[in-house]
Amino acid sequence: MDTVKLFDVTYRITYVDKPSEVDLQGRQALWGQVDYWTRTIRVLAGERSATDQRQTLWHEILHALCDKLHLQVTAGALVDDEHAIDLLATGVNTILLDNPWLQEPPRD
Repeated sequence: MDTVKLFDVTYRITYVDKPSEVDLQGRQALWGQVDYWTRTIRVLAGERSATDQRQTLWHEILHALCDKLHLQVTAGALVDDEHAIDLLATGVNTILLDNPWLQEPPRD
């Protein structure tokens, strides 16, 4: 998968080998990043498993989805939504892995 469409915006997905390559500004070592200006999602591949990469991809997709819908996601007293987004990404990823039929086209 090299693109994902969220409503009217298509994001290009890029997989990189080093955590420092994930951040477009090169300021931080990250596992993933969504950039709304360039419409890109960058995911650390490196030596990470496909499951871990997909978890990061879902994490960034959920960030983009919440941004587009103007949703603020919080978990308890967290100031930012990183923990809540990560829990949602884990849930989505697990459901898709455990239910491969969800990835198939619906039957008529």
